[in-house]
Amino acid sequence: MSTSPEQNASLSWLADPLASTREAAERTYRAVGDRRAWLLPTALGVALLAISLLGLWQSAEDFFFAYLTGWSFLVTTALGGLFFLIFHHLTRASWSVTINRINESLIWAFPLLFVLGIPLLFGMHDLYHWTHAELYDPSSPEYDEILAGKRAYLNTPFWIARMVLYFAVWTLVSYRLYAFSIRQDVDPDPDIPAKLRSTSAWGLPVTAVTVAFASYDILMSTSPHWFSTIFGVYFFSGGILSAVAVITLVAALLQSTGGRLQGVITKEHYQDLGKYLFGFVVFWAYIAFSQYMLYWYGGIPEETVWFQHRLQDGWGWHSAFLLGFHFVVPFLVLLPRGTKRTLPILSVMAVWLIGMHWFDLHWVVLPVLRDSAGFHWVDFTCWLGLTGIFAGGLMYRLSRHPLVPQNHPSLSASLHFENS
Repeated sequence: MSTSPEQNASLSWLADPLASTREAAERTYRAVGDRRAWLLPTALGVALLAISLLGLWQSAEDFFFAYLTGWSFLVTTALGGLFFLIFHHLTRASWSVTINRINESLIWAFPLLFVLGIPLLFGMHDLYHWTHAELYDPSSPEYDEILAGKRAYLNTPFWIARMVLYFAVWTLVSYRLYAFSIRQDVDPDPDIPAKLRSTSAWGLPVTAVTVAFASYDILMSTSPHWFSTIFGVYFFSGGILSAVAVITLVAALLQSTGGRLQGVITKEHYQDLGKYLFGFVVFWAYIAFSQYMLYWYGGIPEETVWFQHRLQDGWGWHSAFLLGFHFVVPFLVLLPRGTKRTLPILSVMAVWLIGMHWFDLHWVVLPVLRDSAGFHWVDFTCWLGLTGIFAGGLMYRLSRHPLVPQNHPSLSASLHFENS
């Protein structure tokens, strides 16, 4: 049997860079059911994006801001999964081995997300005020001295070059983590865990730096006069929370549809996933409050204006909803040990936190466009359309490989893991 399941077909490489190893899977870890099931969310996603094009015809600005929000939701979630996997490899965590394949399937999304991000290039003028040429002409009434000082960094060619660099880095790191793990399914090479840790060791700082700069470029520069040195951490905190929620939800769905992974992912694993959900809910709230408190305390108008807009004209209700339902409610629900071990409750919270992550990004992005709070139908069709395509790719990868890293040396410890 081949120990190098790589394939070169360019289109299929976007969804899965490796040849299927499904036949090498032990029966317990083999995906069952219709292997074409991934086509359903993909088709729904494509249909919703096609409907979203009506929004482009009605209002290009609404469409591009909605598309940016939905796309950022997926990018941050994939990046959160990448960080989550890196952390576990570096710490040699054994409890999480049974859920690693779900996470590995989640993170191989950057090539697809890069392609899905191309439409944003056609909306740069609507999305990013700094792309307007008149801002840099001293003879123009629109001349902006502040943005003129930032032009060396905030210019379209350099922005695109940075995007290519970011996605190249994320693709390289995720490919190595994904490919080594899949290869281990057919070749139990004892050196593979060391290679996974080595990749994680250099991948962590490289990913952290690129994610920080990407947060500035993708989201923060929609308000180019405003800046926050903690914004990259805020970007990370929401993404990793969403990623853990997705892993939890996918594990629950695999077990409830066809009985896969019964006795493999147990209440003990769900309890630890619940702990991470709880922990990152608190971490997100801490970072969000820290960012707000420092600007409130400083009271400098050019720094507080970003928050001031989000507390007026109806956006204040969105801010209150974010506080209550992104922090207070999940905090109270996930605090008891019992709820983290009760799969229906944990699944509901996973879905809820995924939705709240999108709501958080909506709150970050849309006030740039809309003076008054509210939703446009294209906000939802773009988000769900992109998510459908993303989910289809995730399902496609899970159907082609063992659902668990079956030759991982710590698999037995993970299968018998118990919380103390």
